[in-house]
Amino acid sequence: MNILSFSYCFPNKNRPTWGIFVFQRLKAISNLVNLKLYSPVPWFPIYSFIKDKSLPTEENWDGLQVFRPRFFYFPKFLKDYDARFYAWGIKSRLKKFSKTWKPDILDAHFIWPDGVGVSILARKFNIPYTITLRGKLFECEQHPRQLKQCISALKNADAIIAVSRGLAQRAMDIGVNPNKVFLVPNGVDKALFHPMDKIKCRQNVGLPLHNRILVTVAHLGHRKGHHEVIEALSYLPEDVKLVIVGGSAQGGTPETIKRVAQKHGVQGRIILPGPQPHYKIPFYFNAADASVLASYREGCPNAVLESLACGTPVIATNVGSVKDILPTPHCGFIVPPREVHPLRQALSKAIETDWDKDNIIGVSNIKGWDEVGLEVVKIFQKIRRNETRSLHNN
Repeated sequence: MNILSFSYCFPNKNRPTWGIFVFQRLKAISNLVNLKLYSPVPWFPIYSFIKDKSLPTEENWDGLQVFRPRFFYFPKFLKDYDARFYAWGIKSRLKKFSKTWKPDILDAHFIWPDGVGVSILARKFNIPYTITLRGKLFECEQHPRQLKQCISALKNADAIIAVSRGLAQRAMDIGVNPNKVFLVPNGVDKALFHPMDKIKCRQNVGLPLHNRILVTVAHLGHRKGHHEVIEALSYLPEDVKLVIVGGSAQGGTPETIKRVAQKHGVQGRIILPGPQPHYKIPFYFNAADASVLASYREGCPNAVLESLACGTPVIATNVGSVKDILPTPHCGFIVPPREVHPLRQALSKAIETDWDKDNIIGVSNIKGWDEVGLEVVKIFQKIRRNETRSLHNN
């Protein structure tokens, strides 16, 4: 079976951890089927500062054959046309490509622009397609023209793979046949994420040995809820420090984080190591007394799964698939987004609790990527047997 996957969000030399969860799932699937990936790169003639312009058009990324065709992208304007530009940028290449390697299924990893763009290509070339629903759908719901395109693409897909129950339900609410909707949360690389000695991990990444430590693994963008976590920190004992592992994004920078910390009088209790290689993230989770993710929206946050796989409790906001993957109170606590008081209470309780790592790992029962890959391949096999094609909503 030949699977051609599509994801604009995928690791590259400039951003080696961007979309790492997409890579991990595709890598697992590639062990079971023939898989290649298109990771289209936005292009606009006068925007020479776009750092991805130098990416190769074809490369091998850790065993996966990756094509990076360019598609027209007008910064800040014509956003409702991004998916069409995406499809137009790929169409001729796909036509030529299919003469020597014909895909059996087109596999899109975000609804926008990938899913809508792939739906256009699938209709053109009469190839079945799937869409994986992540948190991007909620952004599109703020733009009526984009949402209309998303609904059409979802209804006509041969399968929808949702990473959370909420996203699966949302697909059905907008009219997708329930028999085409499959729930497949993300997985974890268990070779990396497992319990390790706390002190040794702190020494490894240069963290204080005797403080109580909270860790957030997320970019510095506002929607990750860092402002609320920092304010909550100001109510916790002085020995508690917050480590935020991530780089600048969506207007959030180390400088903005430091200003918020100074406002709440905790500037000396914040540690910003910046973005880290993926292999180092397990050290941070194992160094922590608890991890926290206070996002305003998520799909299936890998930071939660990876923390649990290390046996580290999690305090997270009730967004995306968090309530599906975080068993409470055995493995942590779930709080409302954007609210400091319940977050402060949960953090206070978390740092005073004597957590059992083995119990957290046993109760959370996190799947490895190989298990996730097998689940997805079974969905592909259903499509190949025409078990979903008759279910199209017209």
